[in-house]
Amino acid sequence: MTHARQALDRLDAFSLTLPRRAVKLPNPSFSSEAVQLLDASDSAVRPPEGSALDAARLRLVKIFSEGGQPTRRDLRDAVWLLWDGREPLVGLPGLLEAIWKQAQNSNATLRGLIEVWLRSFSKDEPGLQQVGLELRRLLTVKPTVRMQRWRTADASIDFFDGRLGPGNLAAWLIDGPELPNEVLAATGFDDPLRAAGGYFREVQRGIVLRAPSVLRRAGAKQLVQRLLAPLTLEGKLRFGDPKARGEMARGLLRVWLDDGPDPEDAVRLQIQDFLLRHLEDPRLQPQRWQEAGEEATNLMRRWLTRASLKAFFALISDHALDSHWRYREAFWSACLDKDATIEAWLGLGSQIHTSARAVEDLKGAYARLDGAYGNQAILLLRIKNTIFCEWSHNGKLRAWPEDWKTAPRLGKKLYTRKELTEKGLPFPPNPRFGSNGASDGKGLRHVGSDRNLWQGSAAELLARRTQIALSPSDWMPR
Repeated sequence: MTHARQALDRLDAFSLTLPRRAVKLPNPSFSSEAVQLLDASDSAVRPPEGSALDAARLRLVKIFSEGGQPTRRDLRDAVWLLWDGREPLVGLPGLLEAIWKQAQNSNATLRGLIEVWLRSFSKDEPGLQQVGLELRRLLTVKPTVRMQRWRTADASIDFFDGRLGPGNLAAWLIDGPELPNEVLAATGFDDPLRAAGGYFREVQRGIVLRAPSVLRRAGAKQLVQRLLAPLTLEGKLRFGDPKARGEMARGLLRVWLDDGPDPEDAVRLQIQDFLLRHLEDPRLQPQRWQEAGEEATNLMRRWLTRASLKAFFALISDHALDSHWRYREAFWSACLDKDATIEAWLGLGSQIHTSARAVEDLKGAYARLDGAYGNQAILLLRIKNTIFCEWSHNGKLRAWPEDWKTAPRLGKKLYTRKELTEKGLPFPPNPRFGSNGASDGKGLRHVGSDRNLWQGSAAELLARRTQIALSPSDWMPR
């Protein structure tokens, strides 16, 4: 109750900061009186049982089609059938007018209308816009304490104006002086039934629409959680259907896809972690990203590939004796810069499988590597139609056509040394750099890193199979 009281008081104060027509808000004592009734009126009204609604539907259709007098109970039940997806009754002549008339004197009918409007709300349905304005009128002419929360919300942010209310609420959640949970409490959207309705779905659209400008602000790192908090309820997405997930992912990633400057890495990591937690890894669960679109999905894949590259070479730096690891990092990073569709996956030996550094960067997206030294790691890369396997320590670089049965598959949780050392493609020589290559299919040794020897041969294979062209200016460490 303390949070609710604070939220209502702050809602009154917040209305004074909004750039809209002057309004006279209820005085603090009136808001306090409303709080005393929260136990009775704050929870969302639940609809009658399905069988009762089915019976009410039959009675209402008969009454308003053939003539008759509906009971007060009939009209209370009717609000739940106005925009029912199966067979909406909003077009039944005379029904809506009868409901409005009863709502002027019935709190139960008015409360039911508000709940149904919030759940059924859609900007694509003009009739619902008009209903919102009529609800505003009824709340004005019926100033009961029980309805004070709704009047305060409407006076503050044009709550019942379907064109303005959802966007104003989105702006308040992001920029208001109150915490998001206080804003949600003040407007009733901390209730799970309201949280999944059409009105808040439109609020969510407003939040993600504002995401690019928010993420580019100074101090955006501190704003990210405020941006993301209203998108979840009890640890799960408020709207988990594919369309809503896709809209959300596109909105949160749009700032990295337009022509403006990218936010700082700390902001990117927070968005990345949120999307991985709720949409999962697109390399492992591509169906959950389908509605996000190719551009947004490829961006997330690119981020994850860079995380894998970073983690792999950090592990080499920590555990390997190979003094040339930085040349490998420069080479594969340059390759990723040329082709954003490259995917990566790690396999870690037993001694580093639980490395805190790897877990932090990869969020669990890696495999165990058996049959190798415990401090070894492998990096698998899918580059167009070719799979590459890069080893830490003194392991050779190997490659296979993706359609070969012996080619390792990305995304597994366990790899053995045997499956990662099967015979693969030969690495061609590159006379330009004096690279002899490796013709036996058993892998390319990382010799002559400072003289472009192995890089020249690997680049030649890449060019032939993937049309990715690399030169020393790309692959030499800076």
